[in-house]
Amino acid sequence: MLSKKRLLSIGETVLSKKYLLNTFIILLIIVVLKGAFKNEEQETTQQIEIPAVPTVTIRTPEPDVPEPETESQTEQFCLALNIYHESRNDNFSGRLAVADVVFNRVDSPHFPNKICDVVYQAVERVNWKGNVVPVRGMCQFSWYCDGKSDYPFDEESWQESLFLAGAIMDGDWRGISDGATHYHATYVTPNWVKDRGMVSKGRIGEHLFYKWH
Repeated sequence: MLSKKRLLSIGETVLSKKYLLNTFIILLIIVVLKGAFKNEEQETTQQIEIPAVPTVTIRTPEPDVPEPETESQTEQFCLALNIYHESRNDNFSGRLAVADVVFNRVDSPHFPNKICDVVYQAVERVNWKGNVVPVRGMCQFSWYCDGKSDYPFDEESWQESLFLAGAIMDGDWRGISDGATHYHATYVTPNWVKDRGMVSKGRIGEHLFYKWH
């Protein structure tokens, strides 16, 4: 018959093994559950993954100015640009006189014989891109080579300039400048006014006019 001490030893051994077995089972359950939660988390992450948003380049639209289709429309366009930039804030007579000067130059042997060639007459150079461009400050009409945009942003003034250009091309109001080939704003005095052969024709609007003989 086993002694009481021996029975207690056997009981402790059994309980210890049972405890270890339970502990092992609990740890195994924790590992399995942890793996399951990890897989579920990965699946959830994959399900809510946000797709990349493609980059979209937004371009500022260029102002809509119809390109001339005929030679006549091209000349009207050139003349209107000159009226716009040189005298859009002038009175009606002043704008007509500025346009009349362009025609007087076309008729003169000292200037090109086409409207656009008169308007864009300038000393030119080749820039670093290989393009022929006007030299700044070396144009017959300063707006063409002042380094600023030539686009007519004031829509109302542009439409008026187009109308005046078309009207004077049709022969209306020709001669208002009395044959003047040059002019300047009333607030400046350029050196060329002292050139030999330069005859004053008076003031119209915001400009003083001259004829070069």
